Amino acid sequence: ALLRLAHLYEPSEDAEYSTMAEVELKKMFARRTIKEVKEMSLSANQEKSEMKRMTWNVEGEVVAEPMPLRGGPVNVSDLIVELGPMEIRTFLLKF
Repeated sequence: ALLRLAHLYEPSEDAEYSTMAEVELKKMFARRTIKEVKEMSLSANQEKSEMKRMTWNVEGEVVAEPMPLRGGPVNVSDLIVELGPMEIRTFLLKF
């Protein structure tokens, strides 16, 4: 099954909801047993671990922007996915 999760709030948009969110996959799919979870690219055509990010050379004045808050890897024992503000993550689940 393909699962896409999205955090709807922007950083600093709301004091309570613009924080790291956690999704418990075991509770979300309580009637099924998840055997495998793979994080995929947003288009789900390759595993995230195999993606190669492009680097860009920027000319002119460079303004340092703060690093966005992002969720870490999925804990395979408790199957909890973290989402930072405005983050979208795609997973391939096997039951």
